[in-house]
Amino acid sequence: MGVIVSIEAYVPRDVNAARTFRSAFDRVRILARKLSSYREDSEVRNVEKRAWQAPVPLSIDFSRVLAQALRLARDSGGAFDPTVGRVTHLLREHGWGHEGPASNELAEAWKRTGWENVEFDAGRRTVFLHERGVRFDLGGIAKGYIADQALEALRRAGVNTALVAIAGDIAAGAPPPGEPGWPVDLDATGARGTLERNLLLRNQAVSTSGSRERYYLADGKRCSHIVTQSTAPCADTGLAVSVVAPTGLEADGLATALLALGRDRAGEILARRPAVQVYWAEAVLLKAVTADESPDPR
Repeated sequence: MGVIVSIEAYVPRDVNAARTFRSAFDRVRILARKLSSYREDSEVRNVEKRAWQAPVPLSIDFSRVLAQALRLARDSGGAFDPTVGRVTHLLREHGWGHEGPASNELAEAWKRTGWENVEFDAGRRTVFLHERGVRFDLGGIAKGYIADQALEALRRAGVNTALVAIAGDIAAGAPPPGEPGWPVDLDATGARGTLERNLLLRNQAVSTSGSRERYYLADGKRCSHIVTQSTAPCADTGLAVSVVAPTGLEADGLATALLALGRDRAGEILARRPAVQVYWAEAVLLKAVTADESPDPR
């Protein structure tokens, strides 16, 4: 995934700590290989190469992530789109922080996108692509799922008090002994390490999406790495959003979808998700869009 994965846990005396941590990190490695949009030998890449010819069976993990991704695509009117792989691959080739590809190259890449081209059968766990050349990019949702699964691996081993952090995606289990929750600091827009808001998480997840460090340039203008057809060729980088949700899968995907939608349209997708809390960041100030203004989203 190209990011640091860290796990903190309180391990009971009768549980083998080394074996437990190893099982969680092994689960992370397996999922990163399955869901990567970087690796040519990933399940994602293998499915893309064949699914335009006939329906292709998916692993349970790919199926779960794709189902949630398509649900968010539908709910966001396509602002979140798991099929933007050709566009993001092109941007990555030019390098984040550098001048992006020519507008005609991007236009060609956009022609091979569209979540409506994905025919997913949840019952049979198969996917069929109506357009040849469609490429997936699950980078805006998969890390949250992987954090969930690492936490689940710890629970199966008898460790319930744990926190898994995969870059900006954090999944928390039961709180530390004697504490109300796991403290998580947000620093989404200012200088790295500058506290903007403190959260307390227990059996919840938080994901932050922004473009402070991942952006490209278009005629010298900073453009967000989260790309959509409606904002092409350049989306604003001055906004970030943090989402607290019951699972990392939901938090990660929703953070990406909300940043793609923009603050003014956030209500369209949040109305159906009462268990979610959202914090927008502009400059160094964060403001909640939910009714609860408390910094402790419990």
